[in-house]
Amino acid sequence: MIGTHEKEKTAEAEHRILLEWKQSRLYRGTMERQEDNRMRFTCPVEGLDYQLYSREEDKAVRLEDFAYLCLKPEVLEAHSMCFQLSFYEKAAVTGEEEQEPEMRIIFGLLPGIPTMVPFDFHILDSQVIFPERTPGRLKMSIFGKPIRLCDIREIRLQTAPGFAPFQFTLPECFFTDTFPDCSLPQRQLIDDLGQWTQKSWNKKVENRESCSRILHKLLEHAEKSSGGYPFPDWDEYGGYRKKPFTKTGWFHLERENGRFWLVDPAGNAFLSSGVDCINPGVETRIGPVENFVGETVRNRCSGTVMDRPGSLAMSHNKEDFFNFGVENLKAAFGENWKESWMKLVRHYLVSWGINTIGNWSDREFIRFARMPYVIPMDSFSREGFPHTQTAVFRDFPDVFSPEYEASAQRYAQSLAEYAGDPFLIGYFMRNEPAWAFVYDLNIAEEMLANPAGMVSKDVFAERMNKKYGDIARFNQAWGTDLADFEGLKKGIYKAASRSVQAAADLRQFSEEMIARYVEIPAKALRKVDPNHLNLGMRYAYITDKSLLCGSGCFDVFSINSYQLTPLEPVVQVAGWLDKPVMVGEFHQGALDAGLTAHGIRGVTTQEQRGCAYRYYVEQGLTNPYFLGAHYFQLNDQSCLGRFDGENYQIGLVDVCMQEYEAMTAAMKECHSHMYQVAAGETPAWDTEPEDIEPIHY
Repeated sequence: MIGTHEKEKTAEAEHRILLEWKQSRLYRGTMERQEDNRMRFTCPVEGLDYQLYSREEDKAVRLEDFAYLCLKPEVLEAHSMCFQLSFYEKAAVTGEEEQEPEMRIIFGLLPGIPTMVPFDFHILDSQVIFPERTPGRLKMSIFGKPIRLCDIREIRLQTAPGFAPFQFTLPECFFTDTFPDCSLPQRQLIDDLGQWTQKSWNKKVENRESCSRILHKLLEHAEKSSGGYPFPDWDEYGGYRKKPFTKTGWFHLERENGRFWLVDPAGNAFLSSGVDCINPGVETRIGPVENFVGETVRNRCSGTVMDRPGSLAMSHNKEDFFNFGVENLKAAFGENWKESWMKLVRHYLVSWGINTIGNWSDREFIRFARMPYVIPMDSFSREGFPHTQTAVFRDFPDVFSPEYEASAQRYAQSLAEYAGDPFLIGYFMRNEPAWAFVYDLNIAEEMLANPAGMVSKDVFAERMNKKYGDIARFNQAWGTDLADFEGLKKGIYKAASRSVQAAADLRQFSEEMIARYVEIPAKALRKVDPNHLNLGMRYAYITDKSLLCGSGCFDVFSINSYQLTPLEPVVQVAGWLDKPVMVGEFHQGALDAGLTAHGIRGVTTQEQRGCAYRYYVEQGLTNPYFLGAHYFQLNDQSCLGRFDGENYQIGLVDVCMQEYEAMTAAMKECHSHMYQVAAGETPAWDTEPEDIEPIHY
């Protein structure tokens, strides 16, 4: 509850209300007050659940009077933790049944660092899915539809399920109308090589001299290799010589006895074993973590630190980033560092049986490697994915506007320079649209909730006028009291909840909007390049069947699937569309190396990462619609966080370019017989990995 005696005003006229810790508000876990007055929470493996705010019990508090909800946790573990704020419009627990919140906000924190985390209530409009970082905090993600402060009944602090009980402390939690002090302690958590300083692990590199020696030895080995795949039945593209099809000079699709195959330019069957983000090193975002890096790095990035406190948009200021991996390469190879890196990485990929350069990879390396590759059109086009000045919801544009069609034409022109390259398998139109993360989203409903003027809204009003003829019939069907159809343009909150007919009308228009979203740029791309495959949108997951609208333009349906196997989404999509599927992202991480978070899937060791890779890919190969999967990603992420704060142990190599051999050996074994598994000639790997609850945000 809120202690009235704890209301306070600072010298700057800050309005702040402190929350009083109450055992009666703890629904799962334990809490005890320490001698320093901080509250210590113990989270069970199911996760903590504590009620921070209740409208019924905290009647003295008007949430609309505040701009931020602030917490300052300190993780008491050797690894990171994932926290969650859940916002409910109804009671979180009804009887013995727990309800789903209208909105969840999850975020990660590094271990051992008291970190002030301010939640800007503007986030609740759900227009931004990944808010800007604040000092010390890792990634934050928003899940759910917009929610208004006046509709919030409960706010709960929760933690993600864990592989063991976790502990953290909290000195205080408060509402305020002023951005809080987010100062951090000074502690070097990353060494000069880019390694986590707070623990030791196998193959941790001692110093700069050792790192350079390792890199020279790796390059020497790469230069002595043949440069070809280690499998005699593979052709120069990584295709399977024993299964020939029609030779067209381009990658294309064939179907044999119900089984889909890619076919490479030489006319051989091809399945895509890819790796995403093949780049030299990974950049560390210095601004939010400047107190945790060495003085040299801090001085090189000085003046960039969090100059926009409380901003919702993610910064991409180049001066705010430092790439420890590139610095290691430069120290070892001097001016020739990039060429040396390309030789080394190409050798790694070929020796592992990787035959596809995945999304967001270095363009110079693509030209150097002469390997099959895919491209993300939203990143490779200066235009980005087609957009309009006024968005409907998050990044969903005004698709009926001529502005959208003009943007699509500019976007498509960026494909022209790749249209004649036979090594290009195809292009992804974009990756994980932010609007598509919301379950049961009705994009037309969000259009009506948005008060801005837009062509799509004009078209919808005209459609309703034509369908119903007069406003009285419309009002009766929708349960509204509009004076005329122009009223549809002024903003209606949660319009689909007004009546069954309102929901149906909005659903129909929503599907048409999504179809235009896909079809307009897809047709523009096909006109620029008729030879390469359209690989789809790489949705994060299928939150609603309406996401399939427009998919007739795709040659291949793509999805990012972080599950034990890809079979569930592949079977689901194949059943709906009878179309082959490619997985754009998957990974597994472990905590026995130099980072503090697993990634979206977690296992116990590096050996189990290898087992997980084989199980995922080989089980996928048993389905005739599965064309392959691209592992995310080549490098470990920075232990202090990339641009948005992800800091996952998901790489095939560490920051010093040492491969995780247990993982890569399993990959090679998997790829050595993947064509035989797909053809039903060899059984798939059927040993499940030691899967655990992952740390990710």
